[in-house]
Amino acid sequence: PRCLAEPTRGVTAMASRIAVVVASLIGVQALSGSGYDPSKPDEPFDAASQALSAWIKEEVEVPRKKDGWQTSFCHCVQNGNIASWFQYASAQYVVDTCNAHDGFVLRSGHMQDRHVEPLQAMMACDTLKVISYCLSHEAPEALPMWQPMCNDAHYTVPSCDVACSGAVHVASGNIAAMLMAVVAAAAANFA
Repeated sequence: PRCLAEPTRGVTAMASRIAVVVASLIGVQALSGSGYDPSKPDEPFDAASQALSAWIKEEVEVPRKKDGWQTSFCHCVQNGNIASWFQYASAQYVVDTCNAHDGFVLRSGHMQDRHVEPLQAMMACDTLKVISYCLSHEAPEALPMWQPMCNDAHYTVPSCDVACSGAVHVASGNIAAMLMAVVAAAAANFA
């Protein structure tokens, strides 16, 4: 009888541990306020687009001086390139509208099958990259507002490597080559 009691206590202890872990995971997701709920489907790209639109139309204030950043941001987005069906193409393929009067309208329907269509996933990821890049250069104060929405959209795009906190400037070839030459010369002097 003693041999049978030991495994029962072990099973009971293991079951209670599993219950605690599952309950804590459910609690963490509920507390975080984010996460996909299949019973309430939504499109995070629509939410991100609507937020950008409110910022551009100044319905929601971006903590920044009023210097017309919206126009520069829109020009940046409209001049951005994203993956397209046969080549890189203008972001205007998915950005219908971007101006201070009408706001920001994203054609998210072009990316609705991003879960199963790799090219639509690339387009969606590139769209997030263009917006993050343009905000980081034209209105960096908006990045803390943008990051949670970008992250929500990012997690719906397979293999997307966007930096939602902002894309960094990339040095041009001449500057990078000059910097490498200076480092090489300094290393040669110390050798």
